[in-house]
Amino acid sequence: MKKQKRPEIICRCNNVSRQTIEKAIVDGCDTLNKIFDATTAGVGPCGGSCRRKLGPLLEHYLQNNEFPEKITEDLTGKFPPDKK
Repeated sequence: MKKQKRPEIICRCNNVSRQTIEKAIVDGCDTLNKIFDATTAGVGPCGGSCRRKLGPLLEHYLQNNEFPEKITEDLTGKFPPDKK
């Protein structure tokens, strides 16, 4: 029997999986604020530490129309200005 792979959790505070976030992006969430509203990722009590992953994930999708295999976290603290 094949072991099921556990979903990758991006937002630990609100237990939001990468799959949920990717679906929201595919369904039209093209800004971080829209992702926050649709999934509650990025707005937990920690202050949004998962935003370091959300920004690059969204940016990669918007530029390439596909999701990266591995998310490269933005550790600069500057990413991203929300696009209107």
